[in-house]
This record gives sequence, structure tokens and C-alpha cells, in this order.
Amino acid sequence: MQATATTTPATDAARGVIVHPSGPDDVAVYRLYDKDGDLLYVGMSKDPIHRWADEHRHRYWWPEVASYEWAWHGSRAEARRVERELLSTGLAKYNVHSTPKHGPNQHRQREAS
Repeated sequence: MQATATTTPATDAARGVIVHPSGPDDVAVYRLYDKDGDLLYVGMSKDPIHRWADEHRHRYWWPEVASYEWAWHGSRAEARRVERELLSTGLAKYNVHSTPKHGPNQHRQREAS
């Protein structure tokens, strides 16, 4: 069973609910939104807060993040499947890999590795 954290867009700072994993192999798929609720980025991590601490220093678009949500999945394979499903829509503004924006060559290269 997956646990989910959700929030509505905030104007001053990113806000959300922290839900901890239920098992040692759980991996979160997270979504970052702007103040209008538009999807900015989709990612996965065993520790989203730690990941974001790094990303906020390296992503020029980080100041646009106003809210987030994440859902825990029981394995990395399941999280990857969900992440790819979300990315395949092409709605995440700043994702490139595993999206229609990147093209078919990238998918073939990733499958080979």
C-alpha cells in the first residue's frame, strides 16, 4: 500500500505534508508544482527532503516551486514505473529524460544501460 503526501499551492514558500515510508525498500515518486498548480518536475528518491536540499542549489527553476506531493512505493522498480508513466505525459515543465521532449534515442540508450 502506498502512502501519499499532498498539498495545495502556496504563494510564499513550498509546503506539503511529510509522510514517512512504511518499509526499508520504499521509494517516493514526487511532483513539484508552481503557484498556479502547474507541474514543474517529477522525480523519485528514497529521501525526497535530502534530494530537494541538493536540487534547490542546482536547479535554476527551483524558486518557482510552491508545492509538492509524493507517494511511497514498495520497490524502486514500482517507483520507476510510476515515474515513467507520469513523465510520458510530457506535462512536467522541466523534466527532459524519459519524456517526449527528449526523443526516442534517449529511451533506447537508457534501456541498454
